[in-house]
Amino acid sequence: CQYAIKLLACVGSKCNESVLKLFMREEEFVYDNRSGKKRKKSDDSNNQFLMLDFAVVEGLLQKEGRNYTFAHDQIQHAAYSLIPEDERVRLHTHIGKSILRYVSDDEVDDVLFLVVDQLNRGAAFLEEEEEKMDLAMLNLRAGEKAMSLATFLISASYLKAGIGLLRKDHWEKYYCLSLELYSLYAEAEYCNGNFQEVGHATGVVIKKAKSFEDKNRIFATLIKSLAAQNKTQEAMHIGFTVVTKLGVERNFSLPDKSVIMKEIMEIKMALAKTTEAELLNFPEMKDNSMITAMKFLQI
Repeated sequence: CQYAIKLLACVGSKCNESVLKLFMREEEFVYDNRSGKKRKKSDDSNNQFLMLDFAVVEGLLQKEGRNYTFAHDQIQHAAYSLIPEDERVRLHTHIGKSILRYVSDDEVDDVLFLVVDQLNRGAAFLEEEEEKMDLAMLNLRAGEKAMSLATFLISASYLKAGIGLLRKDHWEKYYCLSLELYSLYAEAEYCNGNFQEVGHATGVVIKKAKSFEDKNRIFATLIKSLAAQNKTQEAMHIGFTVVTKLGVERNFSLPDKSVIMKEIMEIKMALAKTTEAELLNFPEMKDNSMITAMKFLQI
């Protein structure tokens, strides 16, 4: 019963039965606190669920549909606090790896946050470089998902965790992963209004990125961040510099308002004479530099 309660406490206040089955199904190596030695413990999932059902009868847990829930948050906190620190790390790692190993490919996204949360809490137990880089990539994936859900604080925490897993020479050995993590982290922190972190992340990418094209995404984030801080002149200077490097020739001084209004009216008149069919038949822009420049001019 204790082992099943420990696993559930590591997950949180509640967990679905289908997810519990993913990490209560195999033999697990545990450490005997008395002897300090590693021993093999039989972890039959059916027996563990019998123990959970017994905990329900005893009032420690509640079962609502297919969800096992601690009867009170304090019970979960107490159960978790009784687990020795080194065992917590191993249990979190076991839970994350087991879910990832047994979940079907089309359901990975449904448990992604849970898997990454568990593996991050057991990151101290990871020794192999490949495992750390795999977890860094999972944090990137979780950060992207959190961004798509507009949960920017959560996204930033995943991305920061991913960055923390990178080795010292990561820009040489894991360039693409490093670029993605730092670029998205800057975007997440911009959304959070954490401009100091935006400045740090953008500075790293500008210094380490191999090409001007790889810096464009971070330049866009930096321009928006500066504008949000009312640093308009700095933002415009960077923007003008970028579009100039992209091949757009223009004067850095703004034209007279009357000139701008005249050009707007000319464009409106030209569009008014164009049918919808003609507009749809216009050739698509193919110049990637000009496409990128247009995006910067829209910031």
